[in-house]
Amino acid sequence: MQSTLRIMKVFPILLLWLASGCASDRAPSGGPLDTTPLQVIFSDPAQSSVRVSTKTIHLKFNHEITGRQLLNALIISPSLGDYDISVDGKEAEIRAFKPLEQKRTFSITLDKKLSDNRGHSLPAPYTLAFSTGEVIDSGTITGKVVDADFSPATNALILAFAERPANNGAENLLQRKPDYFVQAENSGEFSFRHLAAGSYRIVAVNDQNGDLHYNAATEEVGLCSTAIIPTGSADLLFRLSGIQGHNHKPLSKPASKAPAADATGTLSGTCVASAQYVIVEASSQTASYSTTASRDRSGTWHYSFAELPPGSYTISAYVPLSSKKTDTKQQWNPGSIEPYQPAEPCGYYPEKVTVRPRWTTEHIDIHINTSR
Repeated sequence: MQSTLRIMKVFPILLLWLASGCASDRAPSGGPLDTTPLQVIFSDPAQSSVRVSTKTIHLKFNHEITGRQLLNALIISPSLGDYDISVDGKEAEIRAFKPLEQKRTFSITLDKKLSDNRGHSLPAPYTLAFSTGEVIDSGTITGKVVDADFSPATNALILAFAERPANNGAENLLQRKPDYFVQAENSGEFSFRHLAAGSYRIVAVNDQNGDLHYNAATEEVGLCSTAIIPTGSADLLFRLSGIQGHNHKPLSKPASKAPAADATGTLSGTCVASAQYVIVEASSQTASYSTTASRDRSGTWHYSFAELPPGSYTISAYVPLSSKKTDTKQQWNPGSIEPYQPAEPCGYYPEKVTVRPRWTTEHIDIHINTSR
């Protein structure tokens, strides 16, 4: 005998109320084992439909799922408001309580974590885009989110807020719902694909519990060095740095007394940046070393660490906003949401660099995007 389960999920009011809904399930029936990956094999509206007037989105899968599984994997951007989910075996419906906003492009994304009742998951995130207007918005913004140590931020949630006239950065983004949001991939890379043409302020957050919300009290945020980001922008870098409203803590430990010169190695490279000064950091698990790069006549910045203890290092660089020469002990400025201030431009070498005694490691080159 099949049973029916109805779930009401109400997200806590933290910063955002991105979605709320209820779901009803039917338990899976028996049948032969199927090892094919989970797939969406039908949708209504169809992919890239325009002039959509329905409040109901119908999805059909090749395997049976539950409403709870679908609800936990569902990302809708921009928000539909309150909605209901019902699932019966392989069939699913998402029904908005109110008519959809006119002349908007909506993206229904299923996280690749979505799995069927036998544990088979989607091979990649699935996105259904449709429009209530005459055209599908095609604006894009792409980038990458990294943790403080420049490793990929696999839990990152990226929020895009449309820039409003006469804003001048005075608006508190913490009091707004985002116009769009996406999840980062395991590599930390993200992509907005169906934005309305225009400019946006973008914030990355560390969505540790995967609830698709930003908890201002416990979750880290990251800003890039560009305050107003137009559609078409690419290769943006966001570095998660700390919890907003808390005093900024150093991201790495200062170096202790260096060992004897014959037990150290040398590391050097260049930086490409439009800047007055560039600070380069070599950080290991136990210490951090900093130096100021020097610029040649062609405008290329050169740096060198002459006596680094052996070990594995992350090499990064940043551009101080101050026009005055900066003390290398000064920390990189991650910016802030309130008041809104972009981060100082930074970049990093994509691989760990090994330093060996009496060994010179060269060509550790870094590119810093300094457009603002």
